[in-house]
Amino acid sequence: MVRTVLRLAAIASLFIAGFTVTPTTAAWAEADCSPPQEKTFSLPGKPDVWVGAELCVYTRGTGNNQKQAILSINWQGSFLGGTRFDKFIAEVRVERYDIIYGNEQCNWKSDLNSISDSEGRMWDCYAYYNSSLNGGWTADGRIIYNINNDGKGDMIWDLTGSGQVAVAPDGTETEQPSTEEPTS
Repeated sequence: MVRTVLRLAAIASLFIAGFTVTPTTAAWAEADCSPPQEKTFSLPGKPDVWVGAELCVYTRGTGNNQKQAILSINWQGSFLGGTRFDKFIAEVRVERYDIIYGNEQCNWKSDLNSISDSEGRMWDCYAYYNSSLNGGWTADGRIIYNINNDGKGDMIWDLTGSGQVAVAPDGTETEQPSTEEPTS
C-alpha cells in the first residue's frame, strides 16, 4: 500500500513537473495528447523499472500542413549495473483515421542499459507527415521490449493514442473535422 501511494505521488510529480511535450520551435495550431500511461517492468535479479508514457499530435505550418506525433517517456527505478533490456524500441506514428502516414522508431536499449540515475525525463521519439487534409489526425505508438534473462522474448506494450484534432475555418482548435480548409 505504501509503495502504491509513493508510486502514485511520483507519477503525479512527473506529470505536474511538465511531462507533457510542448514543442518550442514553432507555433502549433492544434494539439491533443493521450492520457498518461504507465508500466512497471519486472527485471529478474534487478530492481523493477517504472515507465510513464504519453503520445501527442501537433499540427503547424502554413495551412497547418505539418503533422507531428511525439512519444515521450519518463522512468523511475533503481538502476544498478548490468543489462536490463535486450531490446527497447519506441515506435511512434502519425495517423489519420487509423491509417499510418508517418512512422519512426527510436532504439533506446543502450540508453536504458547505461542509465545510473533513479528517475528523470527521458527521450522523445518524433514522426512527421505533411498534408493539407484537415481532421482525424492522431498520434499512436507502442514500445517493443525484451527484458534481459526473463525467457519471454520480445513483448509489445501498445499505447493508447491521442485524440483526434482539427482546425476550424477560423483557425481555432476543434475536435471535429471541418468541411472547409482553414484560411492562411
